[in-house]
Amino acid sequence: MSCFNDPTSNSESMLQVVRGYYELGMNEDAWQEFQLVEKNFPASPSIIQVKLLLLLKDEEWADALALSEELRRMQPHNGAGFIHGAYCLHELNRTDDALALLDKAPDTVRDEAIYHYNKGCYQAAIGDVETARSCLRKSFDLDERLVDVARKDPDLIALQGSL
Repeated sequence: MSCFNDPTSNSESMLQVVRGYYELGMNEDAWQEFQLVEKNFPASPSIIQVKLLLLLKDEEWADALALSEELRRMQPHNGAGFIHGAYCLHELNRTDDALALLDKAPDTVRDEAIYHYNKGCYQAAIGDVETARSCLRKSFDLDERLVDVARKDPDLIALQGSL
């Protein structure tokens, strides 16, 4: 069977085009391509994740939060629904809820640098600087590139001198 006859392969190749536009910062083009995917294929976790990225890029926090909830229902062991959902909650000034959602994340997510990084940001935002430092150190151990990200992160202003 050719990949052009396989709907799964076709949706994945179309999603690659959407991701390409997204990575190039061409969100309008990404949305146009995504609408074709959404029109032609049933919602799947990979389609939902791409739409979630586009909504996050557009700072559509409430819509992205709702989509992250759908992703968590479809794939409760997929960390993306937890990480992105918590980020949306934080951006909606619901940082305590963001931390609570991260605490519900599957164990596999707790091995990811972004889990610890985001938790550190949220802890800093609520004023728990020591826990924030501990979380950030763990994230830096897992991915040292996050040190540079942290130095520019407005959520970590209280820690800027110690990063």
